[in-house]
Amino acid sequence: MAAGIFTTHSEQSDTTDAFGEIARALPLDSAEFVLLLHGPNHTGEALEHAVTGCDSKKFFGCSTSGEIVPGGYRQNTLSAISFDREAFSCVSRKIEGLKEFGFQQARDLVLSMQWELRAKAPASNSTNTFVLLLIDSLSQAEEFVAAALGNELGTIHLVGGSSGDNWQLQRTPVLYGGKFHDDSAVILLVHTTLEFRHYNFHNFIPSDRRGVITSATPTRRLVHEINGVVAVKEYARLCGLDEGTIDQETLALHPAIITVGDRAYPRGFLRILDDGSIQSACAIDEGVVFRVATQLDYVEQLTTAFKRMRYDLGEQLTVLGFECAARRQLVEQYQLQAAVFAQFDACNVWGFSCMGEQSNSLNMNNSFNCLAFSTPR
Repeated sequence: MAAGIFTTHSEQSDTTDAFGEIARALPLDSAEFVLLLHGPNHTGEALEHAVTGCDSKKFFGCSTSGEIVPGGYRQNTLSAISFDREAFSCVSRKIEGLKEFGFQQARDLVLSMQWELRAKAPASNSTNTFVLLLIDSLSQAEEFVAAALGNELGTIHLVGGSSGDNWQLQRTPVLYGGKFHDDSAVILLVHTTLEFRHYNFHNFIPSDRRGVITSATPTRRLVHEINGVVAVKEYARLCGLDEGTIDQETLALHPAIITVGDRAYPRGFLRILDDGSIQSACAIDEGVVFRVATQLDYVEQLTTAFKRMRYDLGEQLTVLGFECAARRQLVEQYQLQAAVFAQFDACNVWGFSCMGEQSNSLNMNNSFNCLAFSTPR
């Protein structure tokens, strides 16, 4: 235990056995809520049945493109982060039909959740409250949902991640009320007595290589042409790559950079279609101007970010991380595991590799998005 937060994970391949191992390791009687983060191999009736037999109202979760534990990256495992009633109070909602979710729905939802939380935790306010969001990545509605919720939450931090399925792009449901739900999101409004802060960072800066989206299908996040040329051909030229060698892993190392105000946000790409179009992981539209990204030193940047967390909150941390799955690919391609996992271990990082990160009112890619809690042992 670390000041109200319990964590554990199981590498059992059988879902029932994995959940049993999780349940035995956690003090579920005193849990306010539990996040279950799992590989797509655990999606289905077996986990639904296990959760239903163990007070399903406490459990929320989603499928992932990899799990994160202090020892490093895992795949097709089951992780659990339990938030104890000693330090946390929570109210929850499920959002369905995500593309129909707008500002009025967000206003009604946020107001009802705030009233419910105040009744449960009268001391809750914008400085000691945060929102967690788990959202079906295949809905492609993260921008709408994050923007609507962020507009209503004001200074309350929203931190979330898009579910995954190990890059299969087949099914990425969220878990709520003991059932898996597609085209849905889980939103948790949480009050805590622990000191915490929200951080979001990435390791890219814009280069001088510029492109304009000249043909796109925004509803499907498809880029057909860049600078009037077939998307994959022109993107390969801008990145200095051989078009014939570009694949999904290569794309992970070369996001586009969109500038909003004075901040640069990476836009990742998921896959290349047969016609040379590229599918983006975030909203895209014709007329959007971008620059090809230049990488910073990954380990140095990560070390600096975690050092800042320890400076802000003390040496004893628990970090709940929503990290873009493309960052995991970068770590593996450059064989940075030892240095990165040492940082995860030092800061007690738990979370998952996601297909998009929601930070307040924005949806983004290629970032490390997290809540860091001061958790003295």
